[in-house]
This record gives sequence, structure tokens and C-alpha cells, in this order.
Amino acid sequence: MKCKISVIVPVYNVKPYLPKCMGSLLGQTFSDYEIILVDDGSIDGSGDLCDMYAEQDNIRVIHQKNGGLSAARNTGTAYADGEYLTYLDSDDYVAPRYLECLYHNIIKYKADVSVCGYRLAWEHEDGTVTEEKEKKEQVMEYCISGHAAAARIVEKNERGMIVAWGKLYHRKWKELLVYPEGRINEDEFVTYKILYESRHVAVTTRKYYCYRQREGSIMSEGYNERRLDKLAALRECAEYFEKKGDRRETAYARKRYLLNVQISWYRVWKYMPNRKKLLTHLEQEHKKYYRKYNRSIRRAATVPDRIAVMIFRLRPRIYAGICEVVLKLNPQI
Repeated sequence: MKCKISVIVPVYNVKPYLPKCMGSLLGQTFSDYEIILVDDGSIDGSGDLCDMYAEQDNIRVIHQKNGGLSAARNTGTAYADGEYLTYLDSDDYVAPRYLECLYHNIIKYKADVSVCGYRLAWEHEDGTVTEEKEKKEQVMEYCISGHAAAARIVEKNERGMIVAWGKLYHRKWKELLVYPEGRINEDEFVTYKILYESRHVAVTTRKYYCYRQREGSIMSEGYNERRLDKLAALRECAEYFEKKGDRRETAYARKRYLLNVQISWYRVWKYMPNRKKLLTHLEQEHKKYYRKYNRSIRRAATVPDRIAVMIFRLRPRIYAGICEVVLKLNPQI
């Protein structure tokens, strides 16, 4: 079925959440779209629920062995017939005008990617959900270059730009919309490339996507070695901009990698204290990278960045105390 938009929904053991997700999609004001449910080996009945939804004409379901979020996204992307693609995690949900707004803006600005804002929804132990309150602020709608959009990831670490969801992509990006299987922080490997390669990116600050934070999700697990996947992504990012010959973004990407090595060291030190070899490895990686790219990194580093690097190099334990305070104030780092 050819359509304007393919909505790809990876599904894994989310039976309590899928009705809310699907209800938000079936209530869209935009009509020319298909929903692709990718059941990634669910064992809680989510797959059966997907089959029930697939009785509707514009919904397809694909059942596969469990391969993780990236594998499910990749399967959905391969099957997508739409002129445009968007991703929705199956425990999240969207506003009625989500598709309409993203599509309107991508056409209006002749963009390659359309982005909307998001708000948080916190799930409590009793099952109730508290949504982030809407702030009274002016809604902005504009178009920027792909390079400017990518810079908001590399230079400002904007989560709304980093994540795969909350965006509408032209199908020409299907070859780049391949997420690394077996990894977490998979979005960090992909999104910046698509934005950087795009000619125009349409943006609205209106929060049409609702991101649920719940116990049991991949990113709510305690800190473990899998979290270091992010470092691999950030290192690839720096190498990507170096190959592109973009000196400014290369400097910022290298700085971002170095600072995240420090933060990863702190988290291993705090949550995995018996992993001394891993701590030593991160210290050595920091030292090697700092020596190799010191001049480049200094061009992008702020004064607080330079102080943090200096303290980490001289007194890692003192850095850990500072990091404790900083991460309490800004846990999204």
C-alpha cells in the first residue's frame, strides 16, 4: 500500500502500554498513513495484540525473533512503503496533530527532515502517569540547514535532535536509517549523519511527542557496561566530521567524546566499583585522546570544560565529587 507516511512501531513486551500508543496513532488528524508494528519476539501477549490491530487496513504486523530495538526499527524501515517515515516507541504516544504538523512543515519548507518538540511523562509505581506541564511560551516554527541541525547535537547536545523519534524523514534516507544492532544509545550512531546530509530541516517547538519514562525500559536500567556504547558512537561521530573536513564540528565532536569518557569513568567508579580494569582503560583512553587532539579540543572547550579536563587528569577522585553534583543538577548528560 503506497501512502504518504509510514509509522514504524517496534514492539517488545509492552502489552500494558500498546493500547495508549496505538490509540494516539489511530486518532491522528492526518489520514494517508500506514502503521508497521514490528513484534520483536514478545512473550507477554504483545504480539497477539498486534495481530488484532492488524485487522485494520492501514496496519501491518511483522513478527520476528528478538533482536533488540535497532533490529526492529531496521525491519520496519525495510518494509515501509511511505514517501516519509517516522518512528514511535511503543511505550510512548503522540498528539492528534503529530503527523499532520510534521508533514505540513516538511512540505512547506521543502525539507528533508521535519522535527517537533517532546514532553516527558513519568510513570509511577502505582501505574499512574504524570505528564510534563506545558509552559506558557511562544511556539516557534522555522527552517534551518542540515549543518545547523547537526550542530545542535554536536555543540549543544540537544536531546530533541539526537533521538530518532519526533521526526519525519524523507524515504531517500532509508539507506542511512540503519541502526546498529546489539547496541544501546543507537540514535547517537545515526541521527547526526542524516541531519548533516540534509539540505533543509523543518522545526516546530510544539510538543507533539510524549516520551514516557518507565521502570523496565532499556534506558532506565542500572548503569552497566552496555552504556559505554555511547562512547563508540561519539568516537564515530568525531571521525565522521573529520572525514567531511568540517574542522569546527570535528573539534566539538572530539570535545564531546573526551568529556563523555570522563563522565563514563565517574559512573563506572560509582556504580561498578569492582571494575578496576575498566576504570584503567577509560583513564588510558582519556590520556591518549587528550594528547592526540588537545589543540583541536581546546578550540571548542569552554572554561568549565577545560577545568573539568584538568581536574580529571590530575585528580580523578576530586573530579568524581564534582561530577556527583553536576549530574544531580543535569541528569540528562
